[in-house]
Amino acid sequence: MFGSHQTNLAVFFCSLLLSLTSMLNPCLAATGTDSPIVTLVPAWVKPVEVEAPASVPAEKVSQGVYYLLTDRQVRVEGSDRHYFFHVATKALNEKGVERVANVEVRFDPSYQTLMLHSVSIRRGDRIIPKLSLAAVKVLQREKELDYLIFDGSKTAHIFLEDVRVGDVVEYAYSIKGNNPVFGGRSFGQFDMQWNVPLHKMFTRLLWPTGRELFFKNLNGAPAPVARELQGFSEHEWSGREIDGLRVSNDAPAWFDPYPSVQWGDFKDWAAVAQWAVPLYQLPSQLGAELQAEVNRITREFSAPNDRLVAALRYVQQSIRYLGIEVGTGSHAPNPPSIVIERRFGDCKDKTLLTLTLLNALGIEARAALVNTKTRRGVLDQRASPGVFNHVLVRARLDGVDYWVDPTRAPQVGGLNAISQARFGAALVVDAATQDLQRMPEGPATLYSRKMLFVFDAQAGLDQPATFTITTLLEGSSAEEMRNTLASENAEELQKRYLNYYARYYPGITLQSAFSVSDNSATNQMTLTERYSISDFWVKLVTKKRRQAQIEFPDMLGYFRTPTDVIRREPFAVAHPVDILHTTKVLLPADDWKVTPESATVKDPAFEFTNSMTATPRTVTFSNRFRSLADHVSAENMGRYAANLKLAREAWGYQFSRADPNMEAAPQ
Repeated sequence: MFGSHQTNLAVFFCSLLLSLTSMLNPCLAATGTDSPIVTLVPAWVKPVEVEAPASVPAEKVSQGVYYLLTDRQVRVEGSDRHYFFHVATKALNEKGVERVANVEVRFDPSYQTLMLHSVSIRRGDRIIPKLSLAAVKVLQREKELDYLIFDGSKTAHIFLEDVRVGDVVEYAYSIKGNNPVFGGRSFGQFDMQWNVPLHKMFTRLLWPTGRELFFKNLNGAPAPVARELQGFSEHEWSGREIDGLRVSNDAPAWFDPYPSVQWGDFKDWAAVAQWAVPLYQLPSQLGAELQAEVNRITREFSAPNDRLVAALRYVQQSIRYLGIEVGTGSHAPNPPSIVIERRFGDCKDKTLLTLTLLNALGIEARAALVNTKTRRGVLDQRASPGVFNHVLVRARLDGVDYWVDPTRAPQVGGLNAISQARFGAALVVDAATQDLQRMPEGPATLYSRKMLFVFDAQAGLDQPATFTITTLLEGSSAEEMRNTLASENAEELQKRYLNYYARYYPGITLQSAFSVSDNSATNQMTLTERYSISDFWVKLVTKKRRQAQIEFPDMLGYFRTPTDVIRREPFAVAHPVDILHTTKVLLPADDWKVTPESATVKDPAFEFTNSMTATPRTVTFSNRFRSLADHVSAENMGRYAANLKLAREAWGYQFSRADPNMEAAPQ
């Protein structure tokens, strides 16, 4: 995928190719073929020899494989482009054999042709040819199927026989074709380092002379060696003994320290916006159903904000999510008439449909391209359509921007109650757009949860305590719970909740099934749970005392110390989050001696406040956690870990008192 650094370099190159050439529906004609062909290496390719070192240091081995060569060459000519790949890997143990013995090449047959040039095994001084069409299996492989996305891509598999430890598997292939949705323009990215060591790297780009080409070097990527060559500008990069660079999985998605070169003929973000404008042209006619919907909304709602929400809700409820993103369908939405007829569509389809409704209602709205993974990381990228993987709607009312997503499950409440998209930055599809627009992280995007725990232990030290939990969910947290209740069996959900609290109170039992109150006007949900704890007052027989431990588990996840405190990359944290946890303990007597206390822990990434107040028979704890940033910098990790420790030390409380009625333990 764009910007990724996979261990399997061959898969990486193919994934990179496809993410750059197919991302957002089949409307335009394209040529390609389902079946690969065997042919010679194209004449324009510069030969690169495989070098096999006499020995491989242990630190250069990754999962039993040493990567000897990655040779990538790209030729852009007119509206077409030709990718050549040449890879060599050495199996150093049995695990390595498993990894190198299957060659995979992914391509989109709607506009790409796969050409296989060679597959061989180098065993000592011998070269054993392994390429035969009979051995090539082309399979439909929908990697995004779990997300209801069908991109039509296929994978050619070559399952190699008789691969042994010490063998070098070498293969070369080309993929020719350019997604017509880009109008003949080209762009791409060359990564110059991966998470595994690499012995030799060669990269080459041939670009038509006189055609504008723009580069952006990231993270210290080297400049190319450039020269003119028979009607092309030639750009070459090469490197040897490139170390692997590993990034922790808990780093923010936008953090990408890998050196890379981004290239293409989109000059700036304005050019990308201009390219996208024709894709989101509104239809000249609404059609009967859409016109009827516009009439209904106009009749039932007078305020523009209510009309906006009504249009959004119609698309969310009426059109199920399903993406058929073959060929040009990677970026081009289907006409609203087709989407209405099918009753399904992906983000592009649902966005154009929403825009059509809003325009008919007199509401200013535009498509907005975003990246749901790298989020604000797009600000660091060179301008190209390949930066984005999602599209939604930016609506403007009275000068205020609202970022709404038609692909979300049906949202309830008014415009200021529903959660809005927060992906850091967006490219608004408008002829006037000059740059990316920052997206806010305000109250409309906040994950808010207010919890009230009540432990009623008034019945006495030898009696069970009732345990009641009341949770108020707002904004995105309410929407998440609403989706959970719609998709999960209530009985299984209740069982999961019970087992969760049993970790802290083993004697807990269900008193009654949880109840839900859903306020659709305010987008708030109230969840009430009722339990009984038989051993709330734990016997300390040797001391003739009773003890009760009060826990606040629902906030605990925010205070786990990261696995790696000493690190080079930032640490990702949940944001924006605001959680208020109130706990009341009703005591069986009024002679408890409880000293009120409070604590505050302030970190650049979070703020935690804790307080305890007491009346004769009631003790109240109030805990609040607020996130202040979406990450912790590497240099601040020590302070962050220390502040987490301080927060945990202010966590929980223990009640203890003598029980004169308890029999002493036998001697």
